[in-house]
Amino acid sequence: MKNKYIIIGCVWLVSVLGQSCKKWLDEMPINTVTEDQAWKTGADAEGAVAAAFAIFRRALSGLTKDDTPATTRNGSWGDYYFWGDSRSGDWITPNDDGDWNADFQNHLIQRTELEPMTNWRLYYRAIEQCNLVLEKIPAITDGLTEERKKQLLAEARFLRALAHFYAARIWGDIPINLEARNVKPLGREPLNDVMKMVVDEADIAIPDLPWRNKGTIKESMSRGTKGAALAMKAHALMWLKDYKGASDAMKEIMDANVFKLVPIEQFRELFDAGESEEVILEMYYDIKKGETADYYGHIMTYYLTNPYTSRSNLTLAVPRSKILEIYPDYARDKSDKRVPEFFQSIDFSVSASELRPVLPDPLANGERAIMFAKFRKVKDRSYSLMEAPVPIFRYADIVLLKAEADARLGNIGEALINLNAVRRRAGIPDFTRDDQPTVIEEVLAERRRELTGEFQRVYDLVRLGRLHEFTPYVTEQGEKDGAGFYPVSDEAFANNPNMEQTYYWQFNQ
Repeated sequence: MKNKYIIIGCVWLVSVLGQSCKKWLDEMPINTVTEDQAWKTGADAEGAVAAAFAIFRRALSGLTKDDTPATTRNGSWGDYYFWGDSRSGDWITPNDDGDWNADFQNHLIQRTELEPMTNWRLYYRAIEQCNLVLEKIPAITDGLTEERKKQLLAEARFLRALAHFYAARIWGDIPINLEARNVKPLGREPLNDVMKMVVDEADIAIPDLPWRNKGTIKESMSRGTKGAALAMKAHALMWLKDYKGASDAMKEIMDANVFKLVPIEQFRELFDAGESEEVILEMYYDIKKGETADYYGHIMTYYLTNPYTSRSNLTLAVPRSKILEIYPDYARDKSDKRVPEFFQSIDFSVSASELRPVLPDPLANGERAIMFAKFRKVKDRSYSLMEAPVPIFRYADIVLLKAEADARLGNIGEALINLNAVRRRAGIPDFTRDDQPTVIEEVLAERRRELTGEFQRVYDLVRLGRLHEFTPYVTEQGEKDGAGFYPVSDEAFANNPNMEQTYYWQFNQ
């Protein structure tokens, strides 16, 4: 793969990390231009690992002109939503935004505004930073204990695996880069090989990772931990259909008693503040560091309106009919407590110059004007406080994923225990049927309900080869040919004879 986009060279580290450290890092990043003077102290090591996580946060948020002048964007768009949710068939664009209609309809090449979503540049920048950490930190002795050194190296190994894992869910087959300053033109490796590498890297990292890091929950759980590495390993094993291995990894998380399903009354702490014992791994965007300071910094920009922001309409929403389909217990007797926690209707009769009140009925605004409000901000009609957690793994996700793994293994009793733990919290009755296919389907339906808008749905469907069942814009054959994955950006082909486009996207421009 061409040097300029798969590795972080000296020029990039000066121009990007050097310019953005005040925005993105607590620790000052190292300057690898003068390597004879850098990579010497514990502070260098701490800053290097902090830099890697900062780059990964930027990768989730999305490519901008700050990353490559060729992109069409001045600000990030919250790409984690579009990769993980938008094409699931559950979402609409109430104001008929052409970009998002094209995205929903899987027209991912026809509109240049969507091109940045096809570019994996920032994931490989994060990977290269981790490679440098793993190469350089072992030699540092000044101000760095052996215990802390092991933990930093484990964090870098975990994040390197996580960046590969996240990219593989988006693009399918991807290059594997485990060498610093790799200038070789790398080709794409099979997705299964990537997931096997992720599992192997997790196994190496886990022994040296803590269950919690120092600081608040959002500070602790925005870095590498045993729980995060085990969750990543379990997800990767689910892609490999190693359900026994996945179940065992998730049992280790559950047996540690570090995480729990919090009461539904604590959802605001969970989703708005990221301060919850249910958090396993999240990327917290902090405006105090300059993160998400631009207009499109967080996906909330698109689905919140007055009184949260000054917007008078919605760009992204789940229609009323779809909400009632997803949450049948709410449709029947309004028993599912998640609906009013995840959705809100606004009194549009109030002047746009005033703070519009939230209506008691979350579905009062008809088919297309219900606000997705799982993640919220202060009601001040501003865009200045777009700081919030982006969940990667939370405990309910793991509880339900274990239920799926156990159901596929035929351990129906264990699957029902975990499935019903999530259902009870939501206030809906236990699921009592015990035939394997039905239990598996109910677990998947519960993951859809519980994790809506958390950037998991499309990954679940693509993992199972079932995206075509839920959206009319992907056919069964198209999905077999790779339509569930994003096309690879033209940038990846520059001077790289080993790069190949996904089969589906070779013929669907």
